[in-house]
Amino acid sequence: MPATLPNRDHRIDTAKGALIVLVVLGHLLEVTNFWDAETFRLALTAIYLFHMPAFVFLAGITAKANRLPERAGGILLLLLTFQGLYWVFDTLAGTPQQFS
Repeated sequence: MPATLPNRDHRIDTAKGALIVLVVLGHLLEVTNFWDAETFRLALTAIYLFHMPAFVFLAGITAKANRLPERAGGILLLLLTFQGLYWVFDTLAGTPQQFS
């Protein structure tokens, strides 16, 4: 039997799982151009309106303050690395560069 953490709140795990399902649903609806249909546009807007703030909130209430500078530095390094790779691949693909 797997060991469970004594302070783990399964409601948070359930909320994160539901948010992940909404993210996948939102991306699937977006790919099929449901932004053009008013009924689905409302659903997509509702999903994109709250799912990221909810993820940030849930991550914040479960985060520990130890090693915060190290974690922030790791995230910044990943961001800069993948933004750089994205720019390189975008340039190689010949996609017009638009910055706003």
